[in-house]
Amino acid sequence: MDTTQELLSEQLGKGGVQIVVASDNAVGSLNCYAVHFPIDTTVTDLDTGANVTGTDSNLHQSYSAGTTLFLSFTQIQISSGLALIYKNDTL
Repeated sequence: MDTTQELLSEQLGKGGVQIVVASDNAVGSLNCYAVHFPIDTTVTDLDTGANVTGTDSNLHQSYSAGTTLFLSFTQIQISSGLALIYKNDTL
């Protein structure tokens, strides 16, 4: 379990962040705990692997600016907008 300091640092964005822009290609091999959309963004692929119960395709939709999803995922692709990917194990 993460310590209080690690959790606070993650909330403040002190860990590694990857910027993803609209593309025809998915960004994979990720180990992430959150994704933030600072502008309106359309997600065409979000692979949560075995750590999330449910159907990944339910997450393939348009998100309003300011939306943050807290979930474990390994791959993302967006057709428009911008995504900030918060990585695990970077503190």
